[in-house]
Amino acid sequence: MKFKKDIFISYAHIDDESLVEGEAGWISEFHRSLEIRLAQLLGYRPNIWRDRELTGNNDFSDEILSQLPEIAILVSIHSPRYVKSEWCVREVNEFHRVAEKNIGATIGTRSRIFKVIKTPVDLAQHPPIIQGLLGYEFFKVDPETGRIREFSKLFGKEAQLAYWAKLDDLAHDLVALLEDIAKKAGDAAASSGTEQTTVKPAVPETPVPAVKKETKTQRRIYLSETSYDSKEKRESISRLLIDKGFTVLPDKNLPLVIDEYETDVKAMIRECDLSIHIIGSNFGLVPEGTNKSKVQLQNEIAAEISKEKNMPRLIWLSPGAKIEDERQSGFVEELKRSDVLLSGADLLIGPLEDLEFAITDKLTEPKQEVVVEEDVADDPDRPKQIYLICDQADLGATGPVEDFLFNKGFEVILPAFEGDQTELRLDHQENLKTCDAVLIYYGAGNDLWLRSKTRDLLKIAGYGRKKPLTVKTVCVAAPMTPQKERFRSHEVKVMMLPEDNMAALEDFIKDIK
Repeated sequence: MKFKKDIFISYAHIDDESLVEGEAGWISEFHRSLEIRLAQLLGYRPNIWRDRELTGNNDFSDEILSQLPEIAILVSIHSPRYVKSEWCVREVNEFHRVAEKNIGATIGTRSRIFKVIKTPVDLAQHPPIIQGLLGYEFFKVDPETGRIREFSKLFGKEAQLAYWAKLDDLAHDLVALLEDIAKKAGDAAASSGTEQTTVKPAVPETPVPAVKKETKTQRRIYLSETSYDSKEKRESISRLLIDKGFTVLPDKNLPLVIDEYETDVKAMIRECDLSIHIIGSNFGLVPEGTNKSKVQLQNEIAAEISKEKNMPRLIWLSPGAKIEDERQSGFVEELKRSDVLLSGADLLIGPLEDLEFAITDKLTEPKQEVVVEEDVADDPDRPKQIYLICDQADLGATGPVEDFLFNKGFEVILPAFEGDQTELRLDHQENLKTCDAVLIYYGAGNDLWLRSKTRDLLKIAGYGRKKPLTVKTVCVAAPMTPQKERFRSHEVKVMMLPEDNMAALEDFIKDIK
């Protein structure tokens, strides 16, 4: 299939009128920036076309109609004027019609129509044929006033940076689809025994390879829909996953009726290797037919499927989130204490970098290590190493424990608390990998902190540890609470440590071979 043009930008002309006299309009600047960014990624300048002459009052142009079969991808720029324009909507519908007749309106799971939302419009007003497509939103809603702020240098540095980030996301996805279209055209030509006729713009003799390449096996990750206050965090994580070569679901707008919503979410999560849930301050949207938010529903469905197919999950909460909605507050509190809602999940409360690190940890395949017959850990003259895990607030209280163990001939390792989050996490993993025993000092840390540390013990093999860790003990220390006094576990040994009574550690020492 021959395409003379790579991309057609469909837009309403009023959206290219500049608010500042003498400066380029939003569409013109978008066209220029997109063309440059695509050229940088592709290694050649793509052929991007838009109608610069005709006005919205003309009949549907025969010129545009004749061009549509020659175009690989349509970028539809939504705005209030765009969805009201019979002309613009017809461009979308006609492109979809001719696309179906040539190589198809979708390539794999990717639509050949990209929806860019310059100014938000109710989803019901979008052209019906692309209502289900996720859009690239070039705007932000002010959480205090509810006003729309489009991504543009006119609205300050933050809006300008957001513009470039969103444009880069769009460019990478366009590159991936252009490559898929070229491959499909090549495969079709090969199967028919004809010479490939796909036409691209003039390419330098030594083209720069595209940055984004498909992985051999495209693994799928379910990245839960979020409330609007967490939208930017979700986009950041989505970008991380896509850059690592994963397919991110949902990849379409989901229904707003409960039965249809649950059916679609279940089907998507069952396809995935991991689900990630970002819990924000707001309750979020509620599908018709239920009083639960999308965030709640997705977590419940993922917990059920996790139990069913042993799928790992990550749930992230911001430590400084200010929750004013009683519904959201109730959900978060239930989430923290419910084993059902946390089924198969690691619950993270910390900076977003912690979630990014945990994702990398979950998705990194453990390397096969060569077993060395003689290892430093087997040196009989080497002092046994005890990793004493504690909360930073307990550093003073753990002093007597550290002294007692050191005087018994052990090397005592404490966690690092200063430095980059990634470096701290790597140091923690290295300590778990090399120590002879772990003693978790359960003092100032809360139950979520303890749960996080005990779960880390289950991941030791993935950190590259060669021998099982047989001595794992939780030392319950002051301040005592009814919850602490009732703490018990099948995964770790539990001991109570009365104040100033180090003799309780004798049994722990005996367990270390």
